[in-house]
Amino acid sequence: MRMLRLFNLILLLLVFGAGGAFAQQQYTIGGTVSDSTSKESVIGAIVTVSGTNKGMATNVYGFFSLTLAEGEYDLIIKYTGYNTKTVHVSLHANVSLEIPISNSANQMNEVVITAVKDKNQETVSSTQMSSISIPVEQIRYVPTIGGETDVIKVLQLMPGVKRGGEGQNTMLVRGGSGDDNLILLDEAVVYNVSHLFGFFSVFNNDALKDVTMIKGGFPAQYGGRLSSVMDIRMKDGDMQNYHVDGGIGLLSSHITIQGPIKKDTCSFILSGRRSYIDQVFRAAYGQDILPYFFYDATLKLNYKVNENNRLFYSAYIGDDVLRPPKNDSSLFDGGFRMGNFTTTARWNHIYNQKLFSNLSFIHTRFRYDVEASIPGNSFLAKSRIADFGLKYDFTYFKSTENTLRFGFLGTFHGFRPNVVNTAGTISDIIRSREGELVVNFESGLYIQQELKLRDNLNVSYGFRQSFLVGSDVFYTSPEPRGSITYLFNENQSVKFGYSRMTQYLHLVSSSAIALPTDLWYPVTKKVKPIYSNQIAAGYNHNFPKLKTIASIEVYYKHMRNLIEYREGAVLVLNDNYENELIEGQGESYGMELFLQRNSGRFTGWIGYTISWTTRQFDELNEGKRYYARYDRRHDLSFVGTCEITKRFIISAVWVYSTGQRFTPVIGYFLMPNSSTTNVNTLPIYGERNGTVLPAAHRMDISFIIKSREKANRKWMKWQGEWSFGAYNLYNRAQPYRVEVQAGDDGSLKYVSRGLFGFIPFISYNFRY
Repeated sequence: MRMLRLFNLILLLLVFGAGGAFAQQQYTIGGTVSDSTSKESVIGAIVTVSGTNKGMATNVYGFFSLTLAEGEYDLIIKYTGYNTKTVHVSLHANVSLEIPISNSANQMNEVVITAVKDKNQETVSSTQMSSISIPVEQIRYVPTIGGETDVIKVLQLMPGVKRGGEGQNTMLVRGGSGDDNLILLDEAVVYNVSHLFGFFSVFNNDALKDVTMIKGGFPAQYGGRLSSVMDIRMKDGDMQNYHVDGGIGLLSSHITIQGPIKKDTCSFILSGRRSYIDQVFRAAYGQDILPYFFYDATLKLNYKVNENNRLFYSAYIGDDVLRPPKNDSSLFDGGFRMGNFTTTARWNHIYNQKLFSNLSFIHTRFRYDVEASIPGNSFLAKSRIADFGLKYDFTYFKSTENTLRFGFLGTFHGFRPNVVNTAGTISDIIRSREGELVVNFESGLYIQQELKLRDNLNVSYGFRQSFLVGSDVFYTSPEPRGSITYLFNENQSVKFGYSRMTQYLHLVSSSAIALPTDLWYPVTKKVKPIYSNQIAAGYNHNFPKLKTIASIEVYYKHMRNLIEYREGAVLVLNDNYENELIEGQGESYGMELFLQRNSGRFTGWIGYTISWTTRQFDELNEGKRYYARYDRRHDLSFVGTCEITKRFIISAVWVYSTGQRFTPVIGYFLMPNSSTTNVNTLPIYGERNGTVLPAAHRMDISFIIKSREKANRKWMKWQGEWSFGAYNLYNRAQPYRVEVQAGDDGSLKYVSRGLFGFIPFISYNFRY
């Protein structure tokens, strides 16, 4: 209660105390920006007041608010790929606007140049740092394995983000682990982001509207993870026309349908995808050699009640399934199923031109089931995590120089930790071993204020108080946040930021691959929350003539209460995982360089990271600090897309990284077996993660050929494009694992094995 009263007191002081009396009457222009054709809200459109330095970007719901002195004004609205629009406002009372902006292909180059300039200037002046936003349209052309558009693999090409392994979707951000990333799909947490054990992401690009990743300087509304926030927003659905988008690839196909249920009032978007690896092998060999497939589907409904109220419903379901056929001759029976389900119901409400709110009811679930049976024995492994949450966010635009954000989030986590057993039959195990249900309640209150103190000085500071209540545990953690931006001019700035983060759950894994035996584990009396403190500083420079923005950042992050398996941990047939877990700390520091161009015929970016990541556990490596497994000194990526003509596009990726680390075998100990004449050979290990695999580099390339415009068949409105190319163009296998081989003279040598060589792909995408 005391904390809640303090929160309310701070809120009242900020709302009514910040700012000051106005010298003359002021009024507020509030409204939304949307696509004139589809009526989709536009995220990040720049709304400026002509002849002044006042302006802002629309929020994630397309809303903006400007408080100005009474008078006549021209609002200029700009957004990448859209016509610049000017709206005249006679401001003698509060005004509400709905501003549609139109996409214009024949003015694309001119619009892009102006809009990107303002967008880059917004990035320079904003107090948000360590943030990356990639246009969804640009993501679709980046070549990946199998030709599948993959938002996760694109983000792995960003500075500060390391890949967990060759072809994997694991993201290791600024020294964190794979579970340290908060991944949101329309505000619902997605616990598993991979299909095919990490080689494909669970997101269908055709259904996505906006993708933003934050690595530091976290806004106060985000919490629950240490390393990053990936906020993914789905399209709302076209309120005017029906569309069908789809694609056929070598490994999977996808389709997206959207359109109005009632024009200007209600719309839907439905998306689905399925792999056909199982069908390919069945057709080739006449039997189910590899009976594996994955699928996913998304649905979103958008209902405009009136100018001030809007309702949304989003849902996602996806599974990986391996189910061998049952027949009398088979000695093996079993399989696995692993997948996510999320659903979000949201209510956007505009109280007035200054106050905006969003209320969300959220449910998410992740599960896996592994079954195997042979005559006389059976194996079962299963785990569940389910969340039910309520989130209420408010944004109060006190003035163009003063914005206040506040709200709360409460989530019930239901864990059914890993059940692993072998006995009798599967039905016997299920009846006797359903696993203990653990329920925790995680909540957080937050408040954040963004102030423009001077024309060249912007600050943002906030506070989040998080809580975790369980049957026998209670944790609370204060999480202050703050950042400051100093502008040398409209195109150059320096930024400083600090944030403290707390995480109340762990992913216990013994492998870099997303295996079904990984499990999410709640905090307990013994397994404590993880904490991190991060500071960062950066310099940003916008080059308007080059339509390019550059940034350089340095950071330091310290982490406490990290967990690892102890040496010789028993992972199977062990009902008490906590006995196998140990606690330690870690730190990461480094420098990141990012050069990005988002407009013109040539777009892309260069990302470079130099970093150090260490761990220290009293029971590992003799208590000495050691480098983390994914400590890689250098990461470099080049990504480029060039529009040769309107119909022909070429895109390429080149990456280089220092090899990942492993613990070397430095010898063997021979121990006689007392029961036999045999001799047991036991390895002797050197310093933990003390040896580095060879450096890795590769090039991926894709060619896109678009169909000709058929002016005489406008009724058809069919647009198609062929995409073909290759992953790992010059066939340089990336070191993935290490084998120890003994020479004839008794010496030991390491042989690194690659996972993928040259992989060609071809796909066809269409829009109707």
